[in-house]
Order: sequence, then C-alpha cells, then structure tokens
Amino acid sequence: MGIRRWVTALSLGAAVVVGGCGSSQPATPTVNAVARAADVTAGVPGYRIAATMSFGAAGNGAQATMSGVMDRADQTGALTTTESVQGHTLKIREEFSHLTIYMQAAGLPGVGKLTGGKPWLKLDMSKALGSMGLGSLGTTSSDPSQFVDYLRAVGARTTRVGTQTIRGVATTHYRVVVDLSHYANLLPAAQRPAATHAIATLESALGSDQLPMDVWIDAHKLVRRLSLAYDECVENQKVGLNMTMDLYDYGPQTVPSTPAASQTYDLTPLLTKSLKNVKLGCSST
Repeated sequence: MGIRRWVTALSLGAAVVVGGCGSSQPATPTVNAVARAADVTAGVPGYRIAATMSFGAAGNGAQATMSGVMDRADQTGALTTTESVQGHTLKIREEFSHLTIYMQAAGLPGVGKLTGGKPWLKLDMSKALGSMGLGSLGTTSSDPSQFVDYLRAVGARTTRVGTQTIRGVATTHYRVVVDLSHYANLLPAAQRPAATHAIATLESALGSDQLPMDVWIDAHKLVRRLSLAYDECVENQKVGLNMTMDLYDYGPQTVPSTPAASQTYDLTPLLTKSLKNVKLGCSST
C-alpha cells in the first residue's frame, strides 16, 4: 500500500472523464450496444457494487474485495475494502464526494500520531492530480465503477461472447477493446484539451492506446459486470491490476454523510508533495 498504489489509482481515475457523447458514433450494431450501455448506465441515479481485485508489483502483490453504494445523481458514495497483503488483513472504509475522499484512519496502521487522533483522513484528489499535471481534468467522483465510461470509446474489435446470468439477471457477454485515442473526441469540446492530456499520460503508463475489457449487459442496456486486467508502469516498474466488478440494485441509493471538518486530517499536502516527481511509464531499454 505504498506510493505506487496511489499513483496507479490516480492515473487510471484521471482519464475517466464523464461527459455527453459527441457526433462520432460506433459503426456496428455490436459496438453500438456496448457504447449505448455506457450511456444508459451513466444516467442512472445509483447502484450498489461488489468487486474482487488483485494488484501490485512482482513479489509484492495484494488481493482485495470491495463493496459499496454509489449515488450518481449527487456524485457521492461509500466503500468498504478488505485487503490481504502478505498474510495480513486490512479493512478500510471510505466515503467520497466528487473528487474528495475520506478514509477511516483507524483502518490504516501507523497514522494515529499523524492525525492527532482524528478519525478520518481527507484526500482532495483534484489537487493531487494537479501535482501530476492533471488538475484541470474534470471527473464526477471517485466511483470505481466509472470504468464503465471508458466503454463509450469501444472500437471495432468488439465481439459477442455469449449469454450468462449475473446475480439472477440474464446478460449478454461482450469482449471489447477501448480505443483510448478516440475517447476525448466523444466529449464536449470544452473538456477535450484536458482529456487529451490525461489520456496521453495514461497511454504512457500503459504503453498502449488500447484497453481490453469484458462486459456483461442486460436487456435494459445496463452494465451488470465489468472485468479488466492490465499492467501500468510507475517509476519504471510494472504494476498490475485485475478487477471484476458487479453493478446491481439499480435505483436511488442512501449514502452516509461525509465526515465533519473537525473529524478529519487533511493528507492532501503530503500526497501532493509525494506525487510531484513521480514518473509514469517504463523505459524502452
């Protein structure tokens, strides 16, 4: 759970820019079905998520499960993540509003002296992203299910795999490749310069402009499951992530209120300072 994990999360989240699609439209019915599901899912009031993940560099990996609730209308949410790292289990509770994240300090070892006993850490990711040159990038929240929004840029390499029932709901399984280089063109003109810069940063970390995913879509054009795996290069070291995430209980959701300022310790300055000189990407040698 060092700085490399933070950078991985930041660099991926940075490129998830939410906006209406432009005039460019996918060319085939299969591609259209996936891109349409991204739009429909983004427009719902909320849902619950459940995910399993593995991440980390070679010899220093971790596994995690995540569950939570997302209110897309108010751009808020709450997550509980249970991680297993080298035989140790760590449970972390998070709440967020837009790009501000609150983490329960009691779930993080060794932070009691830093916080002065305050029970929550505050992280303003818009400022942290700014330290990496991505501060002008607009995203709606820290909702991990915003990976769904990448599906707007699916390319011609989209295939229908078959059908599967997910949590009692019949779905169609698609295998897709997101064309990151086309993503910015699908956004409103005012968002494109920042998105183009963010995508270039992400492509540098990935070493590619292609991002494969698997997605399961129901008859109402809602995404029910998303699965992806990739490697990023952070400080010339590969960091891998595998994630499978279910979206369910679509509809209005109740999300806890974020902590009061008196209960939080702002970790943003420390994180911002740490990220200023971090370099994404691997050398070619």
